[in-house]
Amino acid sequence: MRRSLFLLATLAMSSALYAQQDANGYNREKVLDIFAQYNPVVLENAKNNADYNAVLENLAVSYQAPDTEEARFELISVARNFDNSIRLHMLSEQYEETLFLSAVNGVDSAATDKYFTRQVSDVLARVWAVTVNLREEQAKEYKRQLSQVKKDKTLSPADRSAKIAALKAKIKAVKAEIKSLKKDSGEQISASAQAYIQQAQVRVQTRLAALSVSAEETASLQTEQASNLQVKTNHKKPVAK
Repeated sequence: MRRSLFLLATLAMSSALYAQQDANGYNREKVLDIFAQYNPVVLENAKNNADYNAVLENLAVSYQAPDTEEARFELISVARNFDNSIRLHMLSEQYEETLFLSAVNGVDSAATDKYFTRQVSDVLARVWAVTVNLREEQAKEYKRQLSQVKKDKTLSPADRSAKIAALKAKIKAVKAEIKSLKKDSGEQISASAQAYIQQAQVRVQTRLAALSVSAEETASLQTEQASNLQVKTNHKKPVAK
């Protein structure tokens, strides 16, 4: 799965994906301004939901990226996929807890796996649609800039040639990404959903392993205590009559 399709879906939830800090980069105000322009519903929802607002604020104050045109488009993706990100996060928590309890109680998880895989696939399909749409807008923006550069009489021939070459390279890269996203999109989304589910399963297995170790340590301690008690009982002096 392309980075833009999978990582952007979880960017709002994971500080590990934030770019390195840039003194002239995005700050809280700039981040919220992008949300106001490209997904104002998020700001409205945040006014009425403290938990939702906390997630938004955490993103706004933590997000670090250089203030470039490319970074702006990435942040627009984050803004438009904000609710998708939260939905994925919630699905992950619900799936992990359900899977963990099923394993502890010896319940088959096949139906649970199927249900959550379908739910995750639906969200990733929305992420895919948002991402493709934005990349198409990005290509149009670069083409518009290219047209302006070609008409700009204030540029020297060398500067014009350099700008034209740079914009053509950007257009080519975005078009290649769009083509990649659209190629076998159903399979890409399915593969990403499976990867997402598998990551959750690994985390559950880690929890189960820790639980098993804890149970073994507890059983060992109880056995040791029982043995020590038996030894004390065997060596207890008889009470004089």
